[in-house]
Parts: sequence; structure tokens; C-alpha cells
Amino acid sequence: MYNSVVRFVFCSTVLAGVLFLTGCAKDINNKEAVKEAVMKRLTTVSGLNMSGMEVEISSVSFQGDKADAQVAFKGKGSAEAMLNMSYKLERKGDEWTVKSSSGGMGGGGSSLPPGHPPAAPGGGNK
Repeated sequence: MYNSVVRFVFCSTVLAGVLFLTGCAKDINNKEAVKEAVMKRLTTVSGLNMSGMEVEISSVSFQGDKADAQVAFKGKGSAEAMLNMSYKLERKGDEWTVKSSSGGMGGGGSSLPPGHPPAAPGGGNK
């Protein structure tokens, strides 16, 4: 009888620990987490004026600890993208980080959004 009680308490404790640890893992496979990483990257670019732009994650695909995102940059109040960018991201702990980006002009735009750094010829930064 004593062994049954000890075994039950031990198994219950182990199960509770496993559930606690799996419950603490943050689910970051979503557009919001990717947008957070893109915005963090954009704020590190000197001179970038984000106040005149809206950033929309058009699509994102996840492959384990890697993700590919399509991002549209629009002028505030504009329905048409001025710039479309592709971002490659990597999972670092409980967040995504941008590894590289490339892109080009959107629908009718003829110049980069205000404050955007010059686009690198041939595809962007690595």
C-alpha cells in the first residue's frame, strides 16, 4: 500500500512538471510574432521613419526554426503597397529574428517609402 501511494505521488509530480514545462513554451508561429521581429529589425535601421508607414504581414510560412514572410509597406491610409519585401527569419528562443531581406517596388510606387534606406541592387542584405 505504501509503495502504491509513493508511486502515485511520484508519477503525479512528474506529470505536473512535464505539463508545466510544455505550458511555458511560447507559441510564436503566427503573424504577430513575425511582425514584431520585422519591426524590431526596422527600428535598428538608422533614419527610418515608420510613422508614415503601415506594415502588413501578407503571408508567412514556418519550417521548424525558420520562417519566410512576405511584408507589404503602405503609406498611412493607402490601400496599395509601396514596397513589398521578403524576409527570412530564424527562431531564437521565444522570438523570431530577421536573417535577411530582399524586395522591390509595389503596385504603383515609383520610390521607396519616406525614410526607407536605399535598396541594395540585386536583392537586399544577407
